[in-house]
Amino acid sequence: MKRFLMIGFLLFSILALTFAGGKPAKPADSNVVTLTLGNWSTTENDQWTLGFAGLEEELGIKVTYRVYPSDSEFWDKIPAEIAAGTSVDMVVSSNEHYLQFINQGLFLPLDDAIADGTININQLISSALESWQLDGVTYGIPYSVNPGLLIINVNLWKQMGFGAYPQTWDDVLEICKEYKAKTGKPALVMNIQEYHLTNYALSFGGGWGFGKTINTPQNAKALQFIIDAYRNGYSITPSELGLGWDGAVMLQGETLFSTGGPWYYSSFREDAPDIELKYLPVPRGAGAASGLTLHTGAIVALKGTKHLPEIKKAIGYAYAHDALARAVVDVSGMIPADKNMHSYYRQKFPMFVDLIDYSETGKPFGYPSQSKRFADALISEMQSVMFDRNSKRTGQDIVTALARQFQ
Repeated sequence: MKRFLMIGFLLFSILALTFAGGKPAKPADSNVVTLTLGNWSTTENDQWTLGFAGLEEELGIKVTYRVYPSDSEFWDKIPAEIAAGTSVDMVVSSNEHYLQFINQGLFLPLDDAIADGTININQLISSALESWQLDGVTYGIPYSVNPGLLIINVNLWKQMGFGAYPQTWDDVLEICKEYKAKTGKPALVMNIQEYHLTNYALSFGGGWGFGKTINTPQNAKALQFIIDAYRNGYSITPSELGLGWDGAVMLQGETLFSTGGPWYYSSFREDAPDIELKYLPVPRGAGAASGLTLHTGAIVALKGTKHLPEIKKAIGYAYAHDALARAVVDVSGMIPADKNMHSYYRQKFPMFVDLIDYSETGKPFGYPSQSKRFADALISEMQSVMFDRNSKRTGQDIVTALARQFQ
């Protein structure tokens, strides 16, 4: 009897090995480490699910997701959750409001994993990587880039008989004057929001410098340009039309220009496929080289995680093959930070071919540490001057006031 039982056991083992491809099956609960990734977009989950495919089988690390209702709730809740010990292990973050988190030690350095080869960064766009390196320390590994752009309604442009596309803000202003004279309407959408205002500041040779360079002549000129264009009737804000963002104004098909990003493509493809758009570098301000904000997404490890070694291994895994970068293109339509996938991006989005090289000159937003307060103050200052026709305050007055609070 024992002999038959032994033979049966051996036969079962052979069959099990055969169906497992010759390898012993991995125990279902064999020391698998579960990490939680936080973000505010289910689209991000789709990208990272593809990027982490095979991670559990190969390294015994599983990734689950926590989605926050909005980006504002994300930024607001993360510090409290870290303090309470209930936070996720890692997050997908943009480089807009990250300085406060870095200064408070909430985003963890990843340099040791780069140094020992766990995470390979050699294939990443230098401007994107530099956006996540502060004082020589790397706090995030970028996976996507979105350069600031000037977006033109080509249908209107041709209808008006305009020629060469503008290269400077003075060129834009001359076109706005002509458009206003012919149609009685503003040509430029001016979204009074920190992202757009920063595009102008950088294009005039300025920028906030993480709070160190707020009060500069370049920033003053940029804000004054915005104020003057609005007061002369050359621009309009989305709020005046009861709309939430600049793209909604452009979708109406009556304005020529707006600053924005490659995300315009998907919105117009779905909602206004008959409107042709041209995507150009942000124009240069007087006497300045072209400047733009580089919006980058990165994966970041959070303070309080109990699984930092596994986080570094998971990140290294996702960046060691092209599934993540391919998903950035296929799922989101963004430029991948991985240079090896740029030829693939060019094939899928030929209208954005020139933006890849353009992205190499991009700069981080550079908001001060109290970035949300700074953004609110900047917007409030600009609105109070623009919407009050009796105001005598200037762009210089605004940057001076902001510098007193945040520099």
